[in-house]
Amino acid sequence: MKSIFKIEEYLPDTNQIVVRFSRLHAPQPIESYETMAIDCNHLDLYDCDSFVSSLMMKYGDRYVKEYEEREPIKNNSETISGKLDLQDLVGKIVECDTMDYRRSSLKVRKVEL
Repeated sequence: MKSIFKIEEYLPDTNQIVVRFSRLHAPQPIESYETMAIDCNHLDLYDCDSFVSSLMMKYGDRYVKEYEEREPIKNNSETISGKLDLQDLVGKIVECDTMDYRRSSLKVRKVEL
């Protein structure tokens, strides 16, 4: 299932973001869904891919799965990659996948072969 999120606000003094979550084919625009404040200290901020993955795994998936599917309305969204800049993501609708987290990348410091 495809999901989207929109960062409404970035609060650098408290290191938090205010986010909305929705399905890509939701019956309403993303602006009609509730916001939630998330502490960025609980997220992986290494790059865009790890940020999206940690955000959806820890917060987004359970909210997206709660909404029932009615009639599809496509929200205009974009995908992100590369270096992460939270201030640049404010107001953008980002597309991502809800996935099975049993198959995800592992964080390691050193690999010896």
